[in-house]
Amino acid sequence: MTCSSIETQSWAAISRTRIKLLVSLSFLLLCATPTLVCAQKSPRGINTVELEKQIADAETAFMNTAADVALQYEEAGDLEKAQEILEKILRLQPDLSKVQAKIKELEEERLSKNEALLEIDPSKGWVSAGVGVKKGSKIRFESEGESRIIISQRVGSEGFPSGDVKQDLVAGVPLGALMGVVVTRKGKTSEPFLIGKKSEIEISQEGQLLVRVNVPPGSKCTGKIRLRITGEIQMGSQSNRGK
Repeated sequence: MTCSSIETQSWAAISRTRIKLLVSLSFLLLCATPTLVCAQKSPRGINTVELEKQIADAETAFMNTAADVALQYEEAGDLEKAQEILEKILRLQPDLSKVQAKIKELEEERLSKNEALLEIDPSKGWVSAGVGVKKGSKIRFESEGESRIIISQRVGSEGFPSGDVKQDLVAGVPLGALMGVVVTRKGKTSEPFLIGKKSEIEISQEGQLLVRVNVPPGSKCTGKIRLRITGEIQMGSQSNRGK
């Protein structure tokens, strides 16, 4: 067995046999630790080689236990906790590619686990997406469909007003694009963000997700847009229609 043996094991093999993981990780640590020909002692007569060995043994024991606990969390359906524990293993051994791959797999599964589907009428203002979100959550959006927009209002040289996020055209988001905001329980509104056809957003504050098409007030819009939302969302949240 070589230092690369852990790289060639599948996660399923690691999950089935804790002993294999222990042996592989132990061997990896031995390979990563410089070989000393003779025991070194500190000025006070302490065997530092033995101390290093104790540290290596402690790391090995931790990683073995952590991998087993991560598997148990995964089997229990708590993918977020399983991912957190595997990330602790990487802090000790950042080059474990199989653990890195497993973390990505868990994140993909976690982000696609929850799903909300809705149909958006572009003639409406802000409407609730029916989901709640937390600060730092990763949310993915996929939309399809199109809208026809007729703008008949007079506009001066300063362009469309953009001071009121509730009804005005939002600056920084393309005209006619699908966008979103998060509104807290106290009514604080986040900066509007572009959803578009496909995007992944990290949420800036906890609250309810609202969506609408970015058009000036008074525009006549027809068509339908279908939106799929996945990720770290809380389903069945209270409607904020008309915010």
